[in-house]
Amino acid sequence: MRRKEPIRIGEALDELFKSTPTIARKIAEAKIPDRWPLLVGSVIASYTTRMEVKNGRLFVYISSSVARNEVFMRRAVLKEEINRLSGLEVISTIIVK
Repeated sequence: MRRKEPIRIGEALDELFKSTPTIARKIAEAKIPDRWPLLVGSVIASYTTRMEVKNGRLFVYISSSVARNEVFMRRAVLKEEINRLSGLEVISTIIVK
């Protein structure tokens, strides 16, 4: 059924994401690297060499042992903050390497 009045693009995308949660999850996963400096700070973010999400697990590769230990100690808080910002349960575990 066609709509007679125009719809805003943001509303159309919201409807699309609600109807297909897989797309919403992938977009939330893709936003994690952009939010990383806000979560851990610019110094630790500068030592982060790579990030990837596989099966709900966030793999974070950090070149500095001190920064790696800091992220390791804050894993639970970071996981909760990532999920809160995403509005979804995107990350179940953070693995620091």
